[in-house]
Amino acid sequence: MVQIQPSISGPIPRYVLMAALLLTEVAAMRAERFYPDDPILSFPKPVAVQKLPSRKTGGLYDFIKQSFSTQSHPAVPARAVNTLGDVPDSEWFTNRHGARRMSRQELQHGPGVDAPPVPPFTVIGVKTEGITPGFQMSDAKGRLYFVKPDPVSNPEMATAADVIGARFFYALGYYTPQNYLVYLRRSDLKVSPRATVDGLGGKKRPMLERDLDDILRIVPRRKDGMYRMMASRSAEGEPIGPFRYEGTRSDDPNDTIPHQDRRDLRGLHVFCAWLNHTDAKSLNSLDTLVEEGGVRFVRHYLIDFGAILGSDSDMAKNARFGNGYIIPKAGHGLTRIVALGMDVRSWESANYGSLNAVGRFESHVFDPEKWKSNYPNPAFLRRLTDDEYWAAKQVMAFTDEDIRAIVETGEYSDPHAVEYITRALIERRNKIGRTYFSKVLPLDNFAVSAGALAFDDLAVKHGFTHARSYRAAWFRFDNKGEQLTPIQSAGSLQLPAEALAADEGAYYAVRIQSDDPRKTVTVYLRKRSGVFKVAGAERTW
Repeated sequence: MVQIQPSISGPIPRYVLMAALLLTEVAAMRAERFYPDDPILSFPKPVAVQKLPSRKTGGLYDFIKQSFSTQSHPAVPARAVNTLGDVPDSEWFTNRHGARRMSRQELQHGPGVDAPPVPPFTVIGVKTEGITPGFQMSDAKGRLYFVKPDPVSNPEMATAADVIGARFFYALGYYTPQNYLVYLRRSDLKVSPRATVDGLGGKKRPMLERDLDDILRIVPRRKDGMYRMMASRSAEGEPIGPFRYEGTRSDDPNDTIPHQDRRDLRGLHVFCAWLNHTDAKSLNSLDTLVEEGGVRFVRHYLIDFGAILGSDSDMAKNARFGNGYIIPKAGHGLTRIVALGMDVRSWESANYGSLNAVGRFESHVFDPEKWKSNYPNPAFLRRLTDDEYWAAKQVMAFTDEDIRAIVETGEYSDPHAVEYITRALIERRNKIGRTYFSKVLPLDNFAVSAGALAFDDLAVKHGFTHARSYRAAWFRFDNKGEQLTPIQSAGSLQLPAEALAADEGAYYAVRIQSDDPRKTVTVYLRKRSGVFKVAGAERTW
């Protein structure tokens, strides 16, 4: 009940009474646990925004801030979820392969329309950010691309990683740029008369053909004399800088949920562990202002996947990356000193193979619980068990054939590279499913069928555990008071007779458990048009 204290003496004006009544009704509506449209599949359309300034996030500042942060990470339930615990579609995340199986062609196609660069190419600038050389170019159709090569030591490694990464993260649900492999000759490139480079003292000067030659001099060439590059088409919309993995952007009215509490960013930890995306940081994201249906809003992209799998963009990935932070937490280094280096870690002696195009990537010692990005990520550190479970469901949606289809887009000249990476990703996928499905009772895909609650046990479905029995307890559920009242005579997954005879709009709940009483799933059902539909679910562990 909302209480209004009038600030004037005498009779309360009618408009004040009406306002009080309206606020009371709104408060009563908000007290309901479930609403008629639950569980929602997409967030409401974003509020229109106008011009937003571009902002930068200093890479060094973010690295130092997060590496030396002493901030605690309390167990706060994730937000940006529906009543089933899933992530609705939004400008951050769109359910794709985990919700509706994508075809082989769709998985290989990746984001957006088919727009590979068409020669001839005009170089319009040099890439100045990041650790790898590169340049910006426009193609014959006037489209802008950001171009990066492989390191001389590992031809095909970084370019394949960037192309494969864009397709995996897109299929998982994120917005990513269109990344293409392009094969070109020096004669396909010319320098725009408007292109500039940094000269002495940081002053801009016109870019010359020899500046482009200097870049190409350290780019590996194929036997046919062609250069293999990764060309990333500029993301749709007007770039306004990266997003951060904590807080919100105050000038964006749609950005209301602290980023560290978003399930789609917390669960990203599991996806990055699977693909070994150790360089998941603010600088490898991009916000753009896009317009759809006459409404301008901010869309959030993940970009730059050259440091996934066994690649670290400019060299093979250091074995430590993915297994520990670049700057160890206090005490970790001292422990090794005291042990005189005798405590050899398993990843230090792991077999990473010998394929230059793969780099350093493995699956045998990989532990999803211990995997780490290069430095602490606030959203990753806030993840809870149900965040991990949601992400593991998305990973397990990829079959062996799905994984191979995407890996093939790396266009490796050695088929052994495709086999190696595919096998490693399959084994890492299985470790993720086995690990996170064991931390909860992994029941999902609830539906009422033939008068009973049906579901999938994902651990059983994927062969991580044997078939098991379940115990069920039924309740009447007061949607406004959020009270559960036990129904004593009901103990199976069959709907109680009371529920079958209930009035329209009635709510019932069933709490399911199996071997471990701490791990339960409570499923809430709502009767509408004479049938029961799932309104929501909650888990304990």
